[in-house]
Amino acid sequence: MAEDLPTEFDVIVIGTGLSEAITAAALTRIGKRVLHIDRNDYYGGQWAAFTFDKLLAWIEKKQNLKSAENTPSLYSHDDDASQKRLLLPNDVIITRNVEMKCYCDETPITLKDNNNAKSDAVDNELNTEIIKNQHDANTDENSKSQDQSSSELDQVNSDLVIGEESSKSQDCNMPDKDVSDLVINDKEKKVYSYQDLKDSWRRFSIDLLPKLLLCRGSLVDLLIKSKVARYVEFKCVTKILTYKRNELVQVPCSRSEVFSSTLLSMLEKRILMKFLNFCLEYEKHEDKYKDYEHRSFSEYLNSCRLSKDLQHFVIHCIAMVKGDTTTIEGLAAAQRFLRSLGRFGDTPFLWPLYGVAELPQAFCRLCAVFGGIYCLRMNVPELIIDESSNRCIGIITDEGQRISCSNLIIDTSYLPSALLHDEPNKENSISRAIFITDKSIHPTETDEVVLLSIPSSDHSYLIRALEISAGSMACPEGLYVIHLTCPMKSSAKEDLGNLANLLFNFKGTEEQPDIRKPTVLWCTYFNQVCHDVKEELPSNIFTVNPIDSEMDFESLVAKAEKLYRNICPDEDFIPSPPDPEDIIIDDTVPHHNTDKNEDSTGFSNYEESAETQAEGKDDRGTDPKLFPPADET
Repeated sequence: MAEDLPTEFDVIVIGTGLSEAITAAALTRIGKRVLHIDRNDYYGGQWAAFTFDKLLAWIEKKQNLKSAENTPSLYSHDDDASQKRLLLPNDVIITRNVEMKCYCDETPITLKDNNNAKSDAVDNELNTEIIKNQHDANTDENSKSQDQSSSELDQVNSDLVIGEESSKSQDCNMPDKDVSDLVINDKEKKVYSYQDLKDSWRRFSIDLLPKLLLCRGSLVDLLIKSKVARYVEFKCVTKILTYKRNELVQVPCSRSEVFSSTLLSMLEKRILMKFLNFCLEYEKHEDKYKDYEHRSFSEYLNSCRLSKDLQHFVIHCIAMVKGDTTTIEGLAAAQRFLRSLGRFGDTPFLWPLYGVAELPQAFCRLCAVFGGIYCLRMNVPELIIDESSNRCIGIITDEGQRISCSNLIIDTSYLPSALLHDEPNKENSISRAIFITDKSIHPTETDEVVLLSIPSSDHSYLIRALEISAGSMACPEGLYVIHLTCPMKSSAKEDLGNLANLLFNFKGTEEQPDIRKPTVLWCTYFNQVCHDVKEELPSNIFTVNPIDSEMDFESLVAKAEKLYRNICPDEDFIPSPPDPEDIIIDDTVPHHNTDKNEDSTGFSNYEESAETQAEGKDDRGTDPKLFPPADET
């Protein structure tokens, strides 16, 4: 209960998104008293993952939200004349243009956003009845292997296990026709109904904001350093695809894949290998790109004699940037990709089992271990501002309790709309679509995590598709969850509809469906918008926007560290916690682990020791078997 809370904290954090969770964990790690609050009944905010029934409830809630007709006043008077109260009316809508459609039944079921759809009263009655039936349905499950909820912090794993990946190179074309036909024909034996989805509700773990970890990125380093890795399990992304020559093809990443690819000529292979080796240490050869440093990356690739196909692979699938990105930014992005190759698998990306929502929960657990206090389902209607110092000195809870603090961190979606720009920040706002299908977009005989990167028709932005299978603990066996994401240009349906039509069959929309494509059973579209703060806040209120359009976590970790530095500029950012055997209790000499090869973070079977790195890696941190020195090509 709120009345049982202490009345004074060093820092109050409002919102349990990833950046807030990392910052809260860092603060408690150095002894700060932290209260972490969320108005929802789940962790993560926009980083949450839901079972299928919970996702339907979330969609219904977002569809029924309405903007405030009248902008409320920002401040009210406090009992103390030297103080005022900043009102937080929760009037900001960050999830918009929500549409949902089910194709499982003979008559497709359609739900549209009440704020944007032009539907009549009959449609509204149908929507209400459908949602009611969905919530009344029995969700009892067969309690076999995959029935775990990613919304509970007390059920985490003790070790981080990277899914073992085959080290053999794969052909960079579509799978062998006989194999793919075998898989497709096998899947076609099962015809799914809406009842099948309802019966498997609890086996889904569907992310609102899916992202991937770079194997040598800042988040993986932070997981190791903080030992939060013990709370999460991962699986390597198996393959990276793109769309070329009217089909999905696998992007050659490693040296063996480049030279085994049938997409490239021998000359193209050698040019590509030479260029990738240059990217790994481009800082040492400034003379080669100096004239193009602030010109577009595509211009520089033209000067390097890369063909159109090679430019497509480098820009959209390796650097994963826009064509008009500057050369220096493109080279840095390609270097990050290449340096992460070979650490845990044949691609540079990791995906958390049960979804990205496990990450904020894991950092919240670390915060709680070191004394942080968590309150879900708690609204904060008012902040207390001292007018003389222009600082936030506390909050008022929805139960009327007054809690003081020295600093406050707040998710911008909790701020009143009057403090935010009317127009969303389109660079960070995103269009999202989620599909449940009966087949993989790139069928194989094993469950895989597949990334697809495709430029828009005008090459002004990238669209990413991430396919999650049962092996990632995110959906039932035989079904696939496919996430589409791109920067917001219009509504999500308009931004992503063309790619969806390219990848999938939709029941009732095609006379002769392509049997190679998966069939969509259910889908939803929505936009997640980002609003920047337009007015200056008190000096000790620090805001964080939970949404950005990046595929990885680099910018989010940077945000978290910046928040931390604003409060504790001279402290180490999440110092490594002590091992249990190193803790001294009652002057007892601790028992030290003498096994030098064991890594308590859970990376022991996969992360190289310092000696192994020195012997088996060159100074670029990349396996020389993947990319040899340039003079060997």
